[in-house]
Amino acid sequence: MTISIKEISDQAQWNNFLTAQPRGHLLQSYEWGELNRYLGGNIYRLGALQDGRLVGALQLSVAPVPLPASVPGLRLNWLYGTRGPTVEGLDSPALKALIEQAHDIARQEHAVVLRLEPNIADDDPDLHKWLATYHRLGFRSNPIAIHGRRSWVLDIRPDAEQLLANFKMTWRQNVRASERKGVVIREANSEADFDTYYDLLKITSERDDFFIHSKDYNKEILRHFASKGDAVLYLAEHEGEAIAAKMLIRFGDWCWDMFGASSNHKRNLKPTYLLQYRCILWAKQKGCSYFDFRTIPEILEPGEEMWGVYEYKKGFGGFSRLNMPTQDYVYHPLIYQAWRKMVEIRRARRHKERQKIELERAERGKQSSTTK
Repeated sequence: MTISIKEISDQAQWNNFLTAQPRGHLLQSYEWGELNRYLGGNIYRLGALQDGRLVGALQLSVAPVPLPASVPGLRLNWLYGTRGPTVEGLDSPALKALIEQAHDIARQEHAVVLRLEPNIADDDPDLHKWLATYHRLGFRSNPIAIHGRRSWVLDIRPDAEQLLANFKMTWRQNVRASERKGVVIREANSEADFDTYYDLLKITSERDDFFIHSKDYNKEILRHFASKGDAVLYLAEHEGEAIAAKMLIRFGDWCWDMFGASSNHKRNLKPTYLLQYRCILWAKQKGCSYFDFRTIPEILEPGEEMWGVYEYKKGFGGFSRLNMPTQDYVYHPLIYQAWRKMVEIRRARRHKERQKIELERAERGKQSSTTK
């Protein structure tokens, strides 16, 4: 079987292949590559072809390695495949061919490491075989992930009433109470609506201490996907005031809960519960089978970062999905080890700080519930 590798510039060809594969992912989509370009990154879309038919795909981004000021003039990069590569099966020769081409690119880009995070999770029956295959190809597992390894997923193929029935009782009550108290969910349809969404996103970022991209980048995301009906921006309003918002993206038969935001007041109206249910219904209407709530803590223990977010998502039903460890192919071991050590130190410091914040939040929640 002869496999040839070439860069793909046909958007439909690329996306049609990915959406036909069980391991295809939004973050390997053609549009997501364009979003990386928008942020100033260099992108390679490698297609593996057999008799002119696409049988494998790997979208790579190039980013600089943060080197200390003591080494001026030295520029090194790293290559990253978020949720890729995607091939038709475990035994496909396309996988080896794509990686060999990536090695050529690594030499051109002076890369320290080729880092892959394939969309292969703990619910894949061949998970261990995939890991063994990557290790035979020279990769090593890295416990530190760039893109969160664990997510919360809901199978939305049951009918709407059954999905609601599967929510935790309090979650169902909050959905109904929010609607009864006059919360209205509508689709954003103007520049002013988008500004409202982004204002809520900034409030949420400040309150919960997480990074958000610029307003223009958020607009770019919506532009790439909404033009084909694959994205929606919802606002939850009460008496004409926006108090929560969500951005959703569909790719294939999956829907991703991309960004959520809420105001600091009228939280007693529980708008996020009704909004979340409407988001699930939108995904069903679009023909999706799965709703991805996105990242939850990798270690499911109280006190971990995003523990409160996890408990919220879990109340809607669903299951935890843990992705396989990051796979690194190292070209420059000494630089790689020094960089990885620096990342580990920063990660440990951040983890300690966030753990303290999460425990304080949990304690405040307990005190609040006992005083009611």
